[in-house]
Amino acid sequence: MISVFCALSSIGEVIIFKDFRHQFGRNVIEPFVDEIKRKHGRRVPPIVILENKTYVSIYRGGLYFVAIVAVSNVSPIYLLESLHRISDIIQDYCGTLNVKAIRANLFLVHELLDENMDYGLFQCLTTSDLRSLVHYEPVVVHNIKEEVGFSPDAIFDLGLNFLNQMQISSNAATKPLAIGPQKQTEQRNEIFIDVIEKLNVTIEKDGEVSTAEIHGSIRLKSFLHGSPDLKIMLNRDLFVGSIPSEYNKKGAILLDECCFHKCINRELFSSERTLHFKPPVGESIIFTYILIDKLKNPLPFRISATKSEDSAQKTVILNLKLKCNIPNNRRCSCICLAIPFPYDLESVSSSDKTSHVSVASSRLLQWQVPFMDGGNERAAVIKIKPAGVEMPELPTENIGPISVLFECQSYTCSDIHINKLKVTENRQNYMPYKWARSVTFGDNYSFKL
Repeated sequence: MISVFCALSSIGEVIIFKDFRHQFGRNVIEPFVDEIKRKHGRRVPPIVILENKTYVSIYRGGLYFVAIVAVSNVSPIYLLESLHRISDIIQDYCGTLNVKAIRANLFLVHELLDENMDYGLFQCLTTSDLRSLVHYEPVVVHNIKEEVGFSPDAIFDLGLNFLNQMQISSNAATKPLAIGPQKQTEQRNEIFIDVIEKLNVTIEKDGEVSTAEIHGSIRLKSFLHGSPDLKIMLNRDLFVGSIPSEYNKKGAILLDECCFHKCINRELFSSERTLHFKPPVGESIIFTYILIDKLKNPLPFRISATKSEDSAQKTVILNLKLKCNIPNNRRCSCICLAIPFPYDLESVSSSDKTSHVSVASSRLLQWQVPFMDGGNERAAVIKIKPAGVEMPELPTENIGPISVLFECQSYTCSDIHINKLKVTENRQNYMPYKWARSVTFGDNYSFKL
């Protein structure tokens, strides 16, 4: 049970404040706001104890969703899961999850919270459970990317590719769920599916890959009418745990772990590699998997870097070369290289005028590249002038590691993809629109210098 629920912007501005138990005043959120400001753009840990109160939070879409409790015997996993469910429901009904959408739909969000929480107790209602209880019409707000890179939590906020290679508007999947029986009937009959992979990779100085993990998921956002059956056919050479001896191990995809949504028919997956289920209303994750070290496709990026000192100009020089290893007909976008330094930076300059180099904070350098096509290379000579440090004292060996954020459309390192998507319903002329794509993100992608 919680005392207070809040939604705050990334800079600590309070947008939603719900006091369910009236144990504290409105100032109870101030210690958490101060914690956000002390982090200077870095994320606040999911569980912090401040002034004898426990603050449990998640960060999604540029927002902190915070539950404040006064007792220590509440399960933190229960609170984190409940916050994720609340944010999922808000996203389903608002269409997208960001500060602008929450502000435009304050009455709707308060109604969702009132229906889903009773005296600080989560009722754990689903999106479909609330459809008959919610009456406020949502205000449609298109997603605005506020940062370099792109959050997987807003995965449906970009354009998707139709299975027959048609194109749709980039805002097609940001629409909210229809409120009321009449509008539900009028809403377009369609479904969006994404294969999402987040890479956890560490590459040593000599180029050897010491860590390579894929954390993948299949997400869907359903606006389907009625209660149809959905079949998602995946790779036939997909296995979990081990590969049977009668199969060709060279071309197989071996998952270390996987997890299914409760609505999935697991027997059909074991025999046919098909996810068979009745899709829940709104956005949901139906399948997650982990793959360690056994990557079927190349890693998207490789970096070669050298560093030196220029005593005459009192600068540190970084020579960076970034190579994109994906196929030539694919593209990576929103690329950002972050390089931490052990001392404050006064100024930076770069030889690459088509990209942008800046000081993100006093000790963090960013090299931002809008996009790169597969097989291409980008090089930059970056000159860094430290602040208040003499050249003999420069610890150049402590620079790095380089962290890379990026987004690759229509590419996965595991090679997991949707072969076929079939929707069936017991009615004539039931022909919904079906949209699918694959996206890879750099989640923790680092190079040691």
